[in-house]
Amino acid sequence: MASAVRRSYYLIAGALLLAVLPLPQALRLWQPPWLGVALIWLVLAGSAQNRLLIAAVAGLAHDLLSGTPLGLHAMAATVLTFMATNLRDWMLSSPPWQRFLLAMATLAAYLLTVALIGGWFGQPGSLPGLVSSLLSGGLLILVAFLFLKV
Repeated sequence: MASAVRRSYYLIAGALLLAVLPLPQALRLWQPPWLGVALIWLVLAGSAQNRLLIAAVAGLAHDLLSGTPLGLHAMAATVLTFMATNLRDWMLSSPPWQRFLLAMATLAAYLLTVALIGGWFGQPGSLPGLVSSLLSGGLLILVAFLFLKV
């Protein structure tokens, strides 16, 4: 049990480091939402303890590391984790294509929450940026679902 919790913390820490990794301008548009993908994986394969608290703290850490307004990613991560937790049983019992679509819907909610809240603070996300982040995050989710057993 303790090793599963430790792996969850390592997964979140790795996602946070990848999220703030500087990329060249041409690749910056295609950077996946690492934290969102890691939180979906945490809900599906991780332990059931304190998911929302872990998501909120990870979101605050993402805000601090990336320099965005405090609470922006914390709110989005909490919304994503809440949605994924409520859809967890349905995702795990559904066929793989439906599992992928449900994970993409939760990831889209995460990205839209970041864009809406960021827009209030003068950091609006562009439509091509949202679409490319959703596609690259979807590719990560697809790889995780195909090669790793949930």
